[in-house]
Amino acid sequence: MVSSMIYLKLRICCFIGLCLSIYATYVEVKAENIKNYKALCDLSQKVSCTAVFNTPYGKSFGLLSYLFNDIPNRWNPPNGLLGTVYYVSFIFSTFFEHKSLFKLQMTLCICSNLLTIYLAYLLYYILQNFCVICVSIYVINFLCLCEMFKIYKKVWLVKQNKKIK
Repeated sequence: MVSSMIYLKLRICCFIGLCLSIYATYVEVKAENIKNYKALCDLSQKVSCTAVFNTPYGKSFGLLSYLFNDIPNRWNPPNGLLGTVYYVSFIFSTFFEHKSLFKLQMTLCICSNLLTIYLAYLLYYILQNFCVICVSIYVINFLCLCEMFKIYKKVWLVKQNKKIK
């Protein structure tokens, strides 16, 4: 069994990502329901989480609205909700040690970082805005990837080397 300390930093990063995702969902739902809602992370016109979350890219990463013109809200969840599910699943999966599960974790972590690059591009070049919550989640995703590589070196690479000898 893998020492729980190895996964501690990853779990902490995921917990922070979970909190940020829950807050992002909260802000998006509030902004949808209250016309002039101003979140704590709305610092100016160009530094506004609410402005970013209210764009088509704030739901399903903008991908579903790009593919389907009139998609109902119930089928187009906020990015924060998807992040919440991702981080809860990731935290839960760190309590089990299995090579297939590790491969899934690594794949999801790489995909989340690719999605981060896509969203950062949209944020900077398309929306020309700065979202404190979004950028914080980007950093968390990168830290999770770094921790996954450390875990790979400490656990799975060592196990492979033992099998070869």
